Amino acid sequence: MPLSKHICLLGFMGSGKSTLGAALAERLNVSWIDSDLWIEQTQQQSIQEIITAVGWPAFRALEHEFTLSMAAQKPSVISCGGGFPLAQENWHWISHYCTSIYLQVDSEHLCERLSLNQGSRPLLANLNQESLKLFITSELKHREPIYERADFIANGNGTAEETISLLEALI
Repeated sequence: MPLSKHICLLGFMGSGKSTLGAALAERLNVSWIDSDLWIEQTQQQSIQEIITAVGWPAFRALEHEFTLSMAAQKPSVISCGGGFPLAQENWHWISHYCTSIYLQVDSEHLCERLSLNQGSRPLLANLNQESLKLFITSELKHREPIYERADFIANGNGTAEETISLLEALI
């Protein structure tokens, strides 16, 4: 059955949005679009380079540009950056044009996953293990009420295969 709306995967960095989004899109036979990869391709810079050069507010403006570009796209699976739904205009777009799914992962699993590739994530690059745990706990406390506005919440603590099966059941 064809999608009537985009499927937007939301959640904290390390929750598996990109990995699961690509796999889900393949199973549904639709396009997969990662908002961060889209920004990197259109700007021809990494997220870290963009943030270093122009700062977070300009990066958030690029995320909003992404929503405008999606207006002409066929319904796809979209993996949104972790901070993407925090901006009111982005949340407005998600709520009108997407079926949103929050990939809920507990802070222990996130810390474990994120410690493997901290250097590639601007917010985490200079944190030691203790600071990483504190950062994740604090940010989750702030972000989770926004993420929980999603149409669905899926437990993302399991394996990729388990989580993809959960996502398929929701759609």
